Amino acid sequence: MPTLATQRANRDIPQADGVRQRILSAAEEVFAERGYAGATTREIAERASIGKRMLFYYYPSKDTVYRAVLERIIQGLVAIYEQTRNAPGPIGLGDSIEGITHFTAQNLPAMKVWLREIIDDGPHLESLTRRYMTSLYDQAGTGVARNMDAGVFRPSDPMHVFASVGGVTLFYFLIAPMLRLIWDRDPLDPAVVAERATVARDMLLNGLAGTPAPKEATS
Repeated sequence: MPTLATQRANRDIPQADGVRQRILSAAEEVFAERGYAGATTREIAERASIGKRMLFYYYPSKDTVYRAVLERIIQGLVAIYEQTRNAPGPIGLGDSIEGITHFTAQNLPAMKVWLREIIDDGPHLESLTRRYMTSLYDQAGTGVARNMDAGVFRPSDPMHVFASVGGVTLFYFLIAPMLRLIWDRDPLDPAVVAERATVARDMLLNGLAGTPAPKEATS
């Protein structure tokens, strides 16, 4: 029979997980709005509705909570691939494209933090890429290459495919503030995002499976 201490610890686990998630959600917003240098642990704690002492109990430093924010968003991206990896080539890739689009729309602050880490070649970029992304790209690249060998996709370097997926899905959200100024629709409206996911899927899959564009004749 579990001891009283064990029973208490088991009850505390969901509560602790809830506090961690509140901290990370608050930190995502603060880091997205102010950048790493401008963010303070005081503001993160205030937005999470906890004291700084409790914040430091779970995350001993600003850098610790910053890395945890990055890891959580990366794990979400990896999970999209895991959900689609066993589907046939075009279906799996298409579902990944749509999944990334919707996931980004639902997690804009955290994705902004991750993209800024990439753009700035931040201090955690290399270690997180090697830990989470390298094996994912290797596995996904093998699948794309297999479909190229089978004639399902046009021959290309799989890394160009992944760069195109990132460009077509993520860049849309980077330019959303500009689109809002020149478009008569809200680019982040759920209906518009759903349309965007379909367009991104069709554009990339048609490019992979369609007829190559003719090259201009050289003199």
